[in-house]
Amino acid sequence: MSFPFRAVLFDLDGTLIDSAVGIAEAVNNTLRDLGHETQPEATVRTWIGDGARLLLQRALAHAGAPRDGEAFEAAYALLMRHYGDSLPRQAVAYPGAGEVLAALRARQVRVALCTNKPARFIAPLLQALGWQDRFEAIVGGDTLPERKPDARPLLHIAEGFGLAPGECLMVGDSRTDAEAAQAAAMPLAMVDFGYHRDFDLVGAGAWRIVGDLRELL
Repeated sequence: MSFPFRAVLFDLDGTLIDSAVGIAEAVNNTLRDLGHETQPEATVRTWIGDGARLLLQRALAHAGAPRDGEAFEAAYALLMRHYGDSLPRQAVAYPGAGEVLAALRARQVRVALCTNKPARFIAPLLQALGWQDRFEAIVGGDTLPERKPDARPLLHIAEGFGLAPGECLMVGDSRTDAEAAQAAAMPLAMVDFGYHRDFDLVGAGAWRIVGDLRELL
């Protein structure tokens, strides 16, 4: 059977890469600098998936620290510094991820990256993974005024490709990805690994739920 979509939009963290080790390092360095206790990687994993600002909100809430105003912005600047330093530890591809990206391109399927990760961290991370040429379009969490779960990042990519949303597939791991795909009227595939927390994958209305990205092919 031929692949039924003309483009595939991939989430990054929890979908293509298991970045939690590096992200946990950045979060814990931030907490330590702020005078709070560090947390196990397993705990930080439950905070990942909706962008760096919400990640920090959850970490500070857990620590009982202020989550708004100047104190938050100072903590966010600190997190961003540690986040950048942690990128080499974030560059852990899930099995088959690179293979799937290459195979889709070989089949003339357009491939895009649609993530809530801040845009300035994407290029260094792709370079560390050797994926500099894998994506025809990239939208980060601050590329547009809107970010997932808003539909606009997905629609922006589809429009740039000259395709209808129904001709594209969004691949993700979390509620954020599922709600964005639903809002964009775009077919959805979910991975059963990643950072979906308590989200009901079966109830997401996905075209496929896969345990290995190569199942998409």
